[in-house]
Amino acid sequence: MRYISVRWIIRKGHGLGSRPFFVGGRAIAKGFSYRFYHSRDWEQARELALQRDAYLCQHCLKAGIATPATMVHHIIELTPSNISDPNIATDTRNLVSLCDLCHKKVHGWARQGSTRQGLRFDEDGNLISLTDENTEPTD
Repeated sequence: MRYISVRWIIRKGHGLGSRPFFVGGRAIAKGFSYRFYHSRDWEQARELALQRDAYLCQHCLKAGIATPATMVHHIIELTPSNISDPNIATDTRNLVSLCDLCHKKVHGWARQGSTRQGLRFDEDGNLISLTDENTEPTD
């Protein structure tokens, strides 16, 4: 079986459209934005946003927690129709530094402290039922 790289697909002019592309089973960028996220313009805008935010997650900071930022998020989401607009793609007023968890929350990929509905992890990392948590022990 022959495996084809994403770079080969883009170089040959085969677009990925708005479908995400995956590395290790994880979506890292939508096909239309691959080139942008590997551009010097993005690297510079990303670094400026991180510097402005002192490399701290701005959502955590609002809650009084200093957490290192691991990524920069577009407040107005990039789309195929606005990716060439510098006011959206690279303007630091449209960028915010976030930690991984806050970024997942913004996109709805994570629910704070929970797995499936009705379950969560305790302080020790054990999976517990939220209904058990609200039940008083009987003696």
